[in-house]
Amino acid sequence: MLSKLLYPFTFVLSRLKYAQKFILISVLFAAPLALLFSLWIAGTQEEISSSLLEKKGLAQVEASLPFVLSLQQHRGQANAYLNGGGADSETKLAEAALQADNDAALIDKALQNAELAGSGAEWKEIFGEWKTLQQQTSSLSAEDSFSRHSELIGRMLDFVIKSADESGLSLDTEIDSFYLMDMVVKRLPSLIEETAQIRGTGNGMLTKRQAKPEALTDVAVKKAQAENNLKELNKALARLGELNPEAGAKIEASGNQSADSIETFLTLVQQRLFDDKSLSSEPAEFFAAGTSTIEVSYSFFGEASSTLALLLDQRIDRLETQRNLIVSTIAVALLLVLLFYAAFYRSVHSAVSLLSERSAAMAEGDLSRTIALETRDELGQVGDSFNRMIAALNKTLLGAQGASERSAESSQQLSSVSTESSLAMRQVAEAVQSVAEGSEMQRRMTEDTALAMNEMAIGISRIAESSASVAESAAETAQRADAGDRELSAAVEQMRSIRESVSLSTGSVSRLDEHSRQIDDIVASIKAIARQTQLLSLNANIEAARAGEHGRGFAVVASEVGKLAEQTQSSVETISLRIGDIRGLIGETVELMQRTDSETTYGMTFIDRASSAIGEIGQSARSVNDQIQEISAASEEISAGVEEVTASVSEVARVAQHSSEESQNMAAAAQQQLAALEEIGSAAGALSDMAGGLQSDLKFFKLSSGQ
Repeated sequence: MLSKLLYPFTFVLSRLKYAQKFILISVLFAAPLALLFSLWIAGTQEEISSSLLEKKGLAQVEASLPFVLSLQQHRGQANAYLNGGGADSETKLAEAALQADNDAALIDKALQNAELAGSGAEWKEIFGEWKTLQQQTSSLSAEDSFSRHSELIGRMLDFVIKSADESGLSLDTEIDSFYLMDMVVKRLPSLIEETAQIRGTGNGMLTKRQAKPEALTDVAVKKAQAENNLKELNKALARLGELNPEAGAKIEASGNQSADSIETFLTLVQQRLFDDKSLSSEPAEFFAAGTSTIEVSYSFFGEASSTLALLLDQRIDRLETQRNLIVSTIAVALLLVLLFYAAFYRSVHSAVSLLSERSAAMAEGDLSRTIALETRDELGQVGDSFNRMIAALNKTLLGAQGASERSAESSQQLSSVSTESSLAMRQVAEAVQSVAEGSEMQRRMTEDTALAMNEMAIGISRIAESSASVAESAAETAQRADAGDRELSAAVEQMRSIRESVSLSTGSVSRLDEHSRQIDDIVASIKAIARQTQLLSLNANIEAARAGEHGRGFAVVASEVGKLAEQTQSSVETISLRIGDIRGLIGETVELMQRTDSETTYGMTFIDRASSAIGEIGQSARSVNDQIQEISAASEEISAGVEEVTASVSEVARVAQHSSEESQNMAAAAQQQLAALEEIGSAAGALSDMAGGLQSDLKFFKLSSGQ
């Protein structure tokens, strides 16, 4: 199943060179990393951009609150003017209007910097409504003026919230800055406006010394809203101190002062407007208390805004530092990976090239050099196995060469002995022929006994000398034939040792192939672990995404684990490919050793034939020796007959007849021995040719002299 699954990838990789394989794997490995890195950079840059936009929104909010205070001031002066305040109130009204225009210019500048289209359109409507109200203030009643001013201020508070929403400030993801944002955007502006409305309404009630039920209800509602906002403000201050002690310490004093001032003013409202039914308090004192509370709250607003801007700056600095650090770390890591990748490729390429070079040299018969790999990995183990195989082949082939040389020498000696034996046998045949002629002459010429006996004595003397020489030659021939047979037996044993060594080497290579299969299994296990690690990394990323902000660090670790698993899987696939190549080389080695085994078997066949031929030579030599012994015995009998010739001529004739018959037998035996010796010479020549061929085959291998 796994082979079928990996077949397309193996098919592609098997047709690429190592450099192309590394490039392909690098591209496949780098592409998703580059995508993830670009997504992370884009996300980080988006967070930085969002924080910068939040700062612009905060600047717009800060610019808006002075205009709100100017509108509140204008509302109070308009109320005084419309209630008969005189020329002094008119002057203060004009000054308040001028201040409001100046503060509106600050909002225009903040809008240009922030480039928030939605709040920009909203501001144009508010500014147009302000200019209309500014022109119509003198023609309105005090109640209408107060109502329209309050509506315009309410729109400005909505404008503040809209600015925060459009800039993303109200959706801030960090909890400490969120609480500060809530103070700056919602709580403090609302408290300031509620205080201002209570101040204006209460001032009118104390001035007139009477309170309408609707006015008291409105003040009670504003008072309740202010108390609720004050409560939320105190909670936010306490929570900020817990989350960010440093930021909480910056605004703690100002916040407590603002809260105390608002609480004091609300207590004063309860006492002067609700508890004192006669409304006998001084309006100016009440108005001054409200103004002081607004000023303290505005001061706290400024510090809170500055602290929020500082947190946003710190966040931007932190994100930029984190971005730069990670980019630098990734750059250094990529450089290290590239260097290790290049070193790994060079190491594998060098090892494979050396193995290929030495395998080619071994195929050409060069077994004199070993493989020196400067690595301790699986390729190093393959190199060690090659070295052990080279050592075993050197030992085996050196022994085979020595045996073949000894066989060649023995066959040459045997050929020389057989040649000498042939010459000796020719001499014996000639001598026997002479004896036969002498015997025939004795039979025909019995009357010339003395002369025949003299010639017979001479012939017998020659026969004795030749028989002795032939006997010595035959004995030497038998000894040399036995020696040749022993040498051939040693050569046979050596060839069997060669065959056993080749079989052992074949078994060693087969075990090496089995070990490579086991390594394949281990590699498959590592691949499975890598895939499981990737699944765990994916699950960890999912859980980190669910955890939100708190899971970011865990997500980074999970991503790094996933990357490590992908690197492990990529490296394991590369190792699997190298092992496949090594197994191919092992198969070629097994085939070569099987071929060597076949050639050794073929050589043993010829040596067995030579051994049989030498055995036959020995047997023939022993037969010649026996016949020569017979010749010697016959010569002795002839000698005895010669001594008895003087006693009886008839006995001489009988002995001559017997000698003639024996001479014929000796001639036939000599011819047989001569033919046998010629066969021995032919067999010795064939053995010499076979030994020479074996030497030529073994000289194909260039062996190490140190083995």
